[in-house]
Amino acid sequence: MRKLNRFFAFFITLVLAHIMFGQTALHYQKAPKPIPEILDAPPTPFVFTSPKADYLLVADRLGNPPIADLAQPMLRLAGIRINPAINGRHHVPRLTGLHLIRIQDGKEQAIKLPVNAYIGNPEWSPDGQHFSFTNTTPTGIELWVGDTNSAAVHRISGIQVNAILGGPIQWMPDNHTLLVEAVSPNRGNPPADTRVPDGPIIQESDGKKAPAATYEDLLQSAHDEDLFDYYATAQLTLVDIQSGKLSPLGKPAVFFRIDPSPDGTHILVARIHRPYSYLLPFIDFPKEVEVWDRSGRMEFKLASLPLAEHVPIEGVLTGPRAYEWAATSPATLVWAEALDGGDTRAKVPYHDHVLMLAAPFKAQPVELVKLEYRFAGGFGLGGGGQAIEWGENGMALLHDYDRNRRWTRTLMVNVNQPGAAPKVVWERSIRDRYGDPGAPLTKRLANGKRVIRQNGNIIFLAGDGASPKGEFPFLDRYDLQSQKAERIFRSGEGSFETVIALASDDGSRFITRYESPADPPNYFLRTAGSTKKTALTRFPDPAPQLRGITKQIVTYKRADGVPLSFTLYLPANYKKGE
Repeated sequence: MRKLNRFFAFFITLVLAHIMFGQTALHYQKAPKPIPEILDAPPTPFVFTSPKADYLLVADRLGNPPIADLAQPMLRLAGIRINPAINGRHHVPRLTGLHLIRIQDGKEQAIKLPVNAYIGNPEWSPDGQHFSFTNTTPTGIELWVGDTNSAAVHRISGIQVNAILGGPIQWMPDNHTLLVEAVSPNRGNPPADTRVPDGPIIQESDGKKAPAATYEDLLQSAHDEDLFDYYATAQLTLVDIQSGKLSPLGKPAVFFRIDPSPDGTHILVARIHRPYSYLLPFIDFPKEVEVWDRSGRMEFKLASLPLAEHVPIEGVLTGPRAYEWAATSPATLVWAEALDGGDTRAKVPYHDHVLMLAAPFKAQPVELVKLEYRFAGGFGLGGGGQAIEWGENGMALLHDYDRNRRWTRTLMVNVNQPGAAPKVVWERSIRDRYGDPGAPLTKRLANGKRVIRQNGNIIFLAGDGASPKGEFPFLDRYDLQSQKAERIFRSGEGSFETVIALASDDGSRFITRYESPADPPNYFLRTAGSTKKTALTRFPDPAPQLRGITKQIVTYKRADGVPLSFTLYLPANYKKGE
């Protein structure tokens, strides 16, 4: 027995030694060449077109995040993943460089960024003279501003961006002020976990019928609620980009959405508040929807929205939703409300109506239009976005959706004639991709809001061009009066070219993104009716090692007669018969 015990002791010692050796000697393994070169190659940059389409802001990016980014601490709260070290989302896309390209002559300027830059998507000012972006450091998220003419950038000191919810940075219409969700400088330390609970976690049923969808990363305890409040609470701050002056606006809150009015004198805010839910993400938490002035004083309360736990499947909350500013008015609120109790399956003549109310918000709302089906705009509007496509001279396009037929319509309304019957512009099954007319191209007004790009009665539609032979993106001129389309451009066979923006009001010049099996994606300036195109970028092929590889679908029958198939990839130097 003693010999047996000594044997087991020796065996266990060997196992422990092996484990300890493995823990100290084992490292991440690298794949053989050329796989590392392909995976580590810089991917094609992102491109952001200026409001006037006279500049391209080119952003270099990382294709794969470093392990150090993935190893950052993570909190899973209310349906989102938070990095508490920076007070932002965990593992957001990483941009590493910026370049300015002037479209007129192709001149390119590199922008000098801080060392080890980890920047977010840049945002153009409405006039295109400046742009803003964030830079993530190990301890927080910085606010930076750039000048288009000089390509110089500078950091705004004294402020840390809170990037947990919504769009944390927005330009005001004056082009020199930013509306920022900032970390409160005097908020103190994070709430400590007591380890020992004060009492049981109680979830109470109210006995009402409710859907039971499944979500991940939800709140699970009172401590989670406190953590969510701590990290998501932001202080709205007006930032003068020239002087760096910081002007706090109102009291700190958990902001679901912030949206300055077109004239810059009002702020539409949606604040999340308790009671929170352990079954739903933050987007469904109770909200107060209000209009503030520039001092943070509430001028008008649009809605007090409850916890969305009793919303039917494919239904909506009763009360205002999809709220926004009318893009072409100084300060007019527009929103949708259900006429069917929020239940899309209800048999009623009208499911929704769209209402308007202009400043000073003292009158009764005006009904713009009644909709036979569910208003199909504004789902999930958080940090920004527009539910209605606004045009010039009072024209606007909106969409409704018939759940039973899976049918969508685009309706044209006249904002200057509330209550008038809408005009159906397009309608189709959502499954009919071949019949998709495309989406209107837009531009930014001086107030920062987006409107449909319009030339008289002509608007411009860009679409994927789905067909039995594949996708062939297109650009159409569309006459709103005759409701007829004229094709300006269609991607050729053997390539994939999409229209990014118009470079002239009449649509005669436009910018495209072109790629083919032999050419990496790049941006070009095109002229309608001509096959010539002027290169605006010259991005190299990120993975030339893959060129020449071919693939084919191989079909065969199994021994029992069942038809099967697989995709076969062949190397560039493959010779038939090998």
